[in-house]
Amino acid sequence: MKILVAAPRALTPLALVAAALALVAPSRGVADRSDLLLAVLVLLTALGITATELRDDVRRHRTSIAVLSVAPMIVLSLAAWAIGRPFDRQVSDGLLAVGAASSEVATVGLVTLAGADATIALGALAGSLIASALLGPVIIGILAGHTVHGGTGHLLARFALVVIAPLIAGVAIRSARPRIGRWDPEREGLAALTVAVLVYAALSATAGGHHLLPALAAALAFLAVSGVMAELWRRTTPRPVATPGALSITMRDFAVAAALASQAFGDGAGTVAGVYGVVMLLAGSAAAGALARAHRGVS
Repeated sequence: MKILVAAPRALTPLALVAAALALVAPSRGVADRSDLLLAVLVLLTALGITATELRDDVRRHRTSIAVLSVAPMIVLSLAAWAIGRPFDRQVSDGLLAVGAASSEVATVGLVTLAGADATIALGALAGSLIASALLGPVIIGILAGHTVHGGTGHLLARFALVVIAPLIAGVAIRSARPRIGRWDPEREGLAALTVAVLVYAALSATAGGHHLLPALAAALAFLAVSGVMAELWRRTTPRPVATPGALSITMRDFAVAAALASQAFGDGAGTVAGVYGVVMLLAGSAAAGALARAHRGVS
């Protein structure tokens, strides 16, 4: 149990270890179960959200949450499309999936570590998960410039099942059984371990190492653009929504991106999502630490 409780604080090193393992000992079996892993992660996250919390968050910060749920996905999808033009199809397709992904589920924990209001991040996460499930496949189908596997209707149906079903189930269970909140530290630990396994699965799905350097370059360029957007948000919005919004914008869910990419373009396109996941978690952890120090300085 102590290991689970400590896991969220070790998220970045766990992700690095998982990435290294995927490079030296990849597993096709784990890679083929990325949808299941994503569903587990969404369920674990949703088990920390009650329907009342979501309702109150939406009512109190409805404008900011609505913007954070949809606008970053649309703008970052266009940015990913533009950044991906110089790269080959496999990298550009994978980057497009990153742009169409939802806010990273680990954002909620990092917002807490940063000393900000995690309930706003929860609302933005729930909204962006639903928006990504419904709109992500459609955006990819429009911007990809070539035929995607199964068509956007097939992608939407399959992806909605993976994301929306566990999201609804988790919120319903937490609302009906609020006493499970005493296990929140362990639940968050399981979520952190699931994130690490998803890093392993995403990189295990790659066809080979020859796409890793272009994927890293594309991921870093995308992270830089999303970081600029996040900083603009942080500087121009009220303090309660500044930090949660900034982290929600700059951190896109690599697991969602990997699922979108593999479903639309095949396993090779998931390379960018896996590489992006590692650098994003590193950057997010560093940003949360810096923001926490800044908040302590202000208070």
